[in-house]
Amino acid sequence: MKKIFVIASLLALLFISWETRQSIYSMMVWFSDRDAVASAMEQIGIWGPVTLFALFVFQVFLAFIPGQALMVACGYLYGFWGGFLLSWLSLVIGGELAFVLARRYGRPFAERWVAPQVLSRWDKAADGQGIVFFSLSLVLPLIPNDAMCYVAGLGKISRPRFVTANMLGRGMACALTSAAGAFGGAFSWQAWVVILSIFILIGIAWQIHRSRKTS
Repeated sequence: MKKIFVIASLLALLFISWETRQSIYSMMVWFSDRDAVASAMEQIGIWGPVTLFALFVFQVFLAFIPGQALMVACGYLYGFWGGFLLSWLSLVIGGELAFVLARRYGRPFAERWVAPQVLSRWDKAADGQGIVFFSLSLVLPLIPNDAMCYVAGLGKISRPRFVTANMLGRGMACALTSAAGAFGGAFSWQAWVVILSIFILIGIAWQIHRSRKTS
């Protein structure tokens, strides 16, 4: 009976997904469109920041919500500091929830939200790493940023150290995207050089830290 129930549930889920495929596609396109998000948030007025806050928290658990587009929209709507604070606080809270729940309920919980192969691959890379590694993992574009919160929860890094990494990494990511949304083309190339230089220095510090740790 249990197998029959599971099979029936999967078939029902597939049927619902197929029937609502156009709506799902439209929703994903909306999430990726900064102007569409900004227009919708402007229409709902004071509830806009509350809605964005909730979406940022949920996107740590729901991979189909692209956080970058929302972060840029925040800067576009509320200016650099308003967009930065809104996206930063909500993403830090979402990351902390993922970390705490993964640590409490283990891999079965994490695998509900992140593909098992992704967890396994980054488990190895994150083994024995600390604040610098996880800070960079939450901002670099080639790393599954939200998944790293679960990886940290399943790993050995202490909660205070992850909180520090979470705040630093999310802070850098939110600063970049909020600036892109707030200033757009008016953001001077000198400012971008400074930001990129900070990333390079952090990367060098990380490499020095790793070399000292392995020596």
